[in-house]
Amino acid sequence: MKTKPARQTSNPQSRGRGDRRQEIVEAALTCFSRRGYNKTTMDDIVAESGLSKGTLYWYFDSKEELFEGALLSIFEGFGEDVRATLQTCDSATEKLRALSRGTAAFSESVGGYFSLFLEFWVSRPHPDEAARVWYELLEEYKGVLTAIVHEGVEKGEFRPVDTENLVWALMATYDGLAAYAEFVPDLDVASASETAIEVVLEGLRCSPVEKA
Repeated sequence: MKTKPARQTSNPQSRGRGDRRQEIVEAALTCFSRRGYNKTTMDDIVAESGLSKGTLYWYFDSKEELFEGALLSIFEGFGEDVRATLQTCDSATEKLRALSRGTAAFSESVGGYFSLFLEFWVSRPHPDEAARVWYELLEEYKGVLTAIVHEGVEKGEFRPVDTENLVWALMATYDGLAAYAEFVPDLDVASASETAIEVVLEGLRCSPVEKA
């Protein structure tokens, strides 16, 4: 992410609140990616954003809250893109393939953030509170996957399956690939993801006899 030029400090209300908040979030992501969660200070983010410390605290009460906001901002774009793509798919099979491709591309585009969140998680005095942010994101993604599988079963495209366990297994696969990609430089996440989803689809699809 490119470093932003310094800006003149002004009253937090002199510009749109959404624009100013986004400036802070982008500066924070740059700093967190550069130094990690624990080594990044609010002063670092102040310097990166060109804003005053008072402006940062106008929008975020703490570094922890700012990190949560930054993490959520990463996933907002992914959710919008995936939903738009799924609307163009005619079958549950194509939706699962599209979701798999989108997830793989997203994992590659946000390299470094997965380990950043893990650092944040394990360093918190109350890890359960830190995990809440991640859990809410997982639940949203899980809901999308679950709906696709249910659609396939209801339309006779997929055979009946334990949807809950299947969805958790798929999510674990995507998360595992994202994590491995940070430590295995030559890992082809897109190819591995495609192989995994095709194996899953092979087991899900109803045979001609089952459809009859």
